[in-house]
Amino acid sequence: MSKTMQSRSQLLWGLIVVAVGVVLLTDIQVPPIGTWWRFWPFLAMAFGAVKLIPPTTPKHVVDGLCHIAFAGWFYVSFEHLWGLTFHNSWPILVIIAGICMLAQPIVIKYTANKEEK
Repeated sequence: MSKTMQSRSQLLWGLIVVAVGVVLLTDIQVPPIGTWWRFWPFLAMAFGAVKLIPPTTPKHVVDGLCHIAFAGWFYVSFEHLWGLTFHNSWPILVIIAGICMLAQPIVIKYTANKEEK
């Protein structure tokens, strides 16, 4: 594992541990463990955010934004926000995947051209 990836991983787990500590310290009524499954997309969003902090390469930026978009879609589908479910919103997932596939080479080419000038 590269030093950058190791520091990103350590940053993510450190933030998770701090968040758990804050929740426990504030005396908030913590729901039973069985209800926590619905918040797993936020963990996926955190992994995407870690790729953005610091953005070492254009690929990391696009990958991080794509992770966040996928996790956001999962959360919206799980919670049935705006009337969206897996059944009626799966085309949005296909669109997100296509945008991610298109964005990566475009961003890499654009930033490579900026670095050459």
